[in-house]
Amino acid sequence: MEDDLEYFITFPTPTPKETHKRTSARDTDEDDFVFINGANGEKEPVVFLLGWLGAQDNHLAKYCSIYNQKGCITIRYTSPLSYMFARPGARNPIARKLLALLRDMSLDDHPVFFHIFSNNGSILYYSMTKAFTEPDAPNISVKGIIFDSTPSPRRLYSGVRAVYGATQGSVWKKIFASFGMALYMLSYGILSVLWTIISGKLPKHPPWALVEDPARCPQLFLYSRADKLISSDDVEFFITERQKLGVPVVAKCWADSPHVQHYRMYPEEYRESVYSFLSLCLSQDVPVVEQPTSVAADEGKHKSD
Repeated sequence: MEDDLEYFITFPTPTPKETHKRTSARDTDEDDFVFINGANGEKEPVVFLLGWLGAQDNHLAKYCSIYNQKGCITIRYTSPLSYMFARPGARNPIARKLLALLRDMSLDDHPVFFHIFSNNGSILYYSMTKAFTEPDAPNISVKGIIFDSTPSPRRLYSGVRAVYGATQGSVWKKIFASFGMALYMLSYGILSVLWTIISGKLPKHPPWALVEDPARCPQLFLYSRADKLISSDDVEFFITERQKLGVPVVAKCWADSPHVQHYRMYPEEYRESVYSFLSLCLSQDVPVVEQPTSVAADEGKHKSD
């Protein structure tokens, strides 16, 4: 395992709203808006971007620009491929180090968001939820969580396919890594069955264990019916379960964008969804359940297209 934490942090240089010049007649007050939470002493929001399996920094940097141009600080990190074969708690030291960055850089009193990509990002976020509760953890205010192409239960097909796509090198290297992933998941599945027989309880492994996450801040789900790795049915079931717990939910579903490719195919809709969500989370009165773009509404739209 790698001991060094290779993260990237970007501090924005936003233009003040009162001096911002509009570039076209279509620009509105919303275009000028910069996400500064005045109730928090004009503290810029901090956004953690937790990458998908095999994500490169230049990939995540494109998402950082969404936040940086609106005045947010971004911290981006992707768990190495080697952690896919590690025990569930192997990411805990990474989670602690990422949270410690907030204290080290005097950002622990800023509003915090998490933008999570695929199950790889969700599993790391799960470890961070455990780190929140540790005695020496910084006391932070999580305002919102964005799930992009996640979560779903671990499945053999999706796991093998994800490892194949993320492995760099020859086809044989990809096949070897995929075969290792298949053996790992089969062994994990057998142990889970044995645990169920012995304990009488169904195990909830990360990232699906997030369905019971104690966090009650708003959550945005960005997903697609064409995603071949993360089923839209899984995401919608997860959404329903979170709503039952009183979590404010916003959902945006596309009909044809591939896994973690929603921003590439629909940049304007993607940015609009993110900005609207941040505005909701930073408002003074967040409703008990808010779903401006409901799953049902999206289903109807796709059927009529």
